[in-house]
Amino acid sequence: MKPRIIFVLETTGLAGGIKNVFELADRLALRGYQTEIYALGGIPRWFPLNAPLRQFPNYHHLLRELRRQDALKVATWWRTAPVVWSSCDPRLGGRGVPYYLVQDIEEYYYHCPDRPDIREQVLATYRLPVNYLTISEWVEEQLLSRFGQRASQISIAIDQDLFNPSRRDAAHNPYQIAACSRRSQPLKGYSVTREAVRLVHCRLPGIQFLTYGTETEDMPELSHQHVQAPDDQHVASIYANSGVFVQTSRHEGFGLPILEAMACGTPVVCTKAEGNEEFCRDGWNCLLVDKDDAEAVASAIGRILCDRHLAGHLAANAVQTARQYNWPAVLARLDAALVSKYCKEEYGG
Repeated sequence: MKPRIIFVLETTGLAGGIKNVFELADRLALRGYQTEIYALGGIPRWFPLNAPLRQFPNYHHLLRELRRQDALKVATWWRTAPVVWSSCDPRLGGRGVPYYLVQDIEEYYYHCPDRPDIREQVLATYRLPVNYLTISEWVEEQLLSRFGQRASQISIAIDQDLFNPSRRDAAHNPYQIAACSRRSQPLKGYSVTREAVRLVHCRLPGIQFLTYGTETEDMPELSHQHVQAPDDQHVASIYANSGVFVQTSRHEGFGLPILEAMACGTPVVCTKAEGNEEFCRDGWNCLLVDKDDAEAVASAIGRILCDRHLAGHLAANAVQTARQYNWPAVLARLDAALVSKYCKEEYGG
């Protein structure tokens, strides 16, 4: 019998890392694991979650209940890591085996000159004596070189049945630029996308700009449409029916939307943002430019929109790249990491 697993989340809002946790919980359940999610957030409306979710009002209540449970417990965000570790410490009355799914080195979210203590709290979690899992080569290297932690790199996956070129239909517009609107998160560099699109519009007035996400967007100076909080089916259709997908992050632990767009056969323009450089190859499966350079982004967008041969070349190679990131491979690696540790804990094997 496979062990019980509890994934611990802070929030259940729309985000790539949270989506990945939901996918893991649901898909591991299909492989015979007893999966649950403990979170401060409620049932997500944006994801068809099947795993049972228990909501807690704060970390104090979550820790008290988690300490009672004998399970493999997986932290998924820096604030959840000390809670998971403490809940498994027998000296504190805890039980179970602690894991830490590190999807990014989260100091990047806390470059606050007036609060250096927050950054130090984040970094301290990567020194905890727990079992480390991660999703990308970049994060794996950071954990080893900076913190001396060896992690099981399970990678990340997308639903190949959902995100694929067959989503393209009569609505396809080769002059449509698609992007995820995330103005409230400076790390995503969305202001660079906006400026680049404005520059492209000056040169190619016939473009259409389509944004999606939970944050509204309005650009009345050009032909623009915003889709509010679409589900995955709709997002896949947006990718497949656009002429180019743009993401101008200043940093990524991986960059899941880029890979989803690639899987749909959509040419991509993106910035060199660490984690996404694992699978982004300039001139092969995307056009990769420097961070914070709106002119370079605009130039790359223009090249794709005006050169159908280049667009087709990038799209074909992008689809092949995306196929390497599939759920059977990820689950096999995760299964090996979990079962190996479980057997050692339970049977000394």
